[in-house]
Amino acid sequence: MSQPRISKPNIVFGTALISSFAPDILNSILETLEKHSPESEVTLRKVEAAKRFVISTKAPGLFEGCLGKQSVLDGMNKSLEELGVDNVDIYYLHMPDHVTPIKETLSAIQQLYSEGKFKRFGVSNYTAKEVQEIYDIQAAAGSVLPSVYEGNYNPVARLTEKSLFPTLRKLGMSFYAYSPSAGGFLVKDSATLRSNTDTGRFGPDHWLSPMYSAMYNKESIYDALDEWGVIAKDAGISKAALAYRWVTYHSILKQEYGDGVIFGASNLKQLDETLNAIDAGPLDEAIAERVELIWKMVEHEAPLDNFQSYVSIQGMPKNERK
Repeated sequence: MSQPRISKPNIVFGTALISSFAPDILNSILETLEKHSPESEVTLRKVEAAKRFVISTKAPGLFEGCLGKQSVLDGMNKSLEELGVDNVDIYYLHMPDHVTPIKETLSAIQQLYSEGKFKRFGVSNYTAKEVQEIYDIQAAAGSVLPSVYEGNYNPVARLTEKSLFPTLRKLGMSFYAYSPSAGGFLVKDSATLRSNTDTGRFGPDHWLSPMYSAMYNKESIYDALDEWGVIAKDAGISKAALAYRWVTYHSILKQEYGDGVIFGASNLKQLDETLNAIDAGPLDEAIAERVELIWKMVEHEAPLDNFQSYVSIQGMPKNERK
């Protein structure tokens, strides 16, 4: 897997952070994206992003019953209204809802597809067994098939290579990798994390800290982080660039399957650095081989995905809006 490739997966900009950007800053970000690569939805509408880029969105919710039929229908219609568009490219089921029968959820998906409100059906954070079930139900009904999977994937989170990818390849589904830098973990230093003094999402005061701690607060992963810094230094690049270039050019992702890498940015400088790193091409083969050894250090206690980690410590929230 360390052999580099010249072709690369699709590069996808994740918009989780953009709702706080002023329109002029966001326009600069979109201009940067155009140069490098031929509340969020409201912000995108303000700068008419749909005229310049392909937009995808997700069914809302992280609570029991979030994928009830009416909730899915209302969620899509609200998204389209806030984006100021008639349809989107991919509409994702962002995470499983084990309270709502899956056939009820899928009836909403089919209705929205029949109404022309999205082009491709995606799922995120589902197990291989759940993906197969969704596919089989849709195939039997002659309904729109899931064709894209969005999942956690990075140099220290590769369990899906064995647990999920065989199913996706069998079904002809693309994989879009979120958290290619492990949610920023791979740009940190282990001393800060071990002392619990991080000021970001890995720090004690951040609402996401319990989830990220459950995923990466493990001795083998801290040791791997130390080695990660050494590899980046030897390569003469940043730790973030090492992550993005490995995922883009040396991982299981392949352009021929329509796979993609999702990245985000909190400012224009970070965006430009990420795109420049990707444009720099594959890593030196010796560096890529050392990244492979990182996985051997952490495989026995590596995390699966954000959703499973969140639910394991917090449980699935109740729907308090009922």
